Amino acid sequence: MALTLTQLRQTLGDMDAPELREVLVALYRANADNKRQLAALLEGDHSGLLDRLETELEKAFRTSGRLPTMKVGGAKKALTAYLKVAAPADALDAELRYVEAGVLCLHAYGDWPENNYGSMEGVFEAALKRAATLDLKDIPFKRLERLVSNAGGFGYGFSDQIAYQYDEFLEKLEGPED
Repeated sequence: MALTLTQLRQTLGDMDAPELREVLVALYRANADNKRQLAALLEGDHSGLLDRLETELEKAFRTSGRLPTMKVGGAKKALTAYLKVAAPADALDAELRYVEAGVLCLHAYGDWPENNYGSMEGVFEAALKRAATLDLKDIPFKRLERLVSNAGGFGYGFSDQIAYQYDEFLEKLEGPED
């Protein structure tokens, strides 16, 4: 049976410092993902997580060389790991990279599985929510507009949804009309 978060907290609360250190060392040694996550959390070094994101984006969406996998699971996992430790502006940049890479892939290879459209729409929606929390001067409006423009003309209503989300975002920024 899987350990619940409540059980984990209880177990960790019952451990002394040397035992906790051993658990962290074991997690560090377990795999590269753990190493990157611990480096980000304990050292403030997000570069490993960002490098992993770039690698996964290239694998899923590459536009040169070998064909892309068009499987977004690894890229979504890497994005999620990075978002947990990134500052808001850096997180927004990563989310936009994800959607931009997908749109470039669409331009290079054409249509793809419908679930990938939904994934990109979800990431774009999250990016816009994050952007709304930033100061206006920190929102990359030109980049967002370019992304919306580049996303035009693709299937399953994708381009319409991206444009709609951006229009809704702009309306919310303008606030209620008096």
